Amino acid sequence: MSINEELRAALQPPVSSWVEAFNAHDVAAIVALYTHDAELFDAGMRYPRRGRDEIERWFSHRFASVPSITYTPTAPALMEQDRAAVTWTTSGRSPRLLGQAWLSRSFQVDGVSIFTLRDGLIHRQRGYYDHLLVLEQVLPPFKWLQHVVRL
Repeated sequence: MSINEELRAALQPPVSSWVEAFNAHDVAAIVALYTHDAELFDAGMRYPRRGRDEIERWFSHRFASVPSITYTPTAPALMEQDRAAVTWTTSGRSPRLLGQAWLSRSFQVDGVSIFTLRDGLIHRQRGYYDHLLVLEQVLPPFKWLQHVVRL
């Protein structure tokens, strides 16, 4: 999936390249966009991934477990000299639960990624989204359990 031309014009490399590589699930292309000492962290991670090796393992696992995941920028990015903020919608299908395809669920969530750039590469990336909303979409009993707990 490619991003539309208007949004592509608003995103500057390496951010536009990152979105394209992510949607192509091209791990090597994504990793090449990070500095050797880069840090990646988002709401769905327990801890930051530091350095290209950890970032490569993260994306390899992400694409293997959620092969349908895509990012769609939703508005022109806010760009500064060394920073970019991109709002997006991500969607896909959850991994198969217990190996059963019928237990896989669709999800969609909006969020924002903040990129800090150094020497034309991504030095730091932070992703913010409602991780609880994703869990509620892919694990319906989780949503029901929360309702019961609130009563």
